[in-house]
Amino acid sequence: MKKVLVVCGNGIASSSIMLASLKDFLDEKNISVDLDKASLMTCSDEFFNDKDLIVSSTKLDRPGVKTPVIVGSALLTGIGEEKVLNQIKDAILN
Repeated sequence: MKKVLVVCGNGIASSSIMLASLKDFLDEKNISVDLDKASLMTCSDEFFNDKDLIVSSTKLDRPGVKTPVIVGSALLTGIGEEKVLNQIKDAILN
């Protein structure tokens, strides 16, 4: 099962909203993943690299992170949400 990490600055509000939206979408598509959320500030590169995909509320500028990152701010605003959800789905299924 793929491991997807949803992150925001503090790992509380924004990541919770993004995670709920992503979970609903993946459930609707019958796609099973291991979803988790965390704070950008507290995660080590090793923790990030242990995941298959990172969905972040903002651009992740950490050269040591090799895991693919998708900026998921559209999950907060609703603007471009479908495009981002499909990018996430494609990343999980490929």
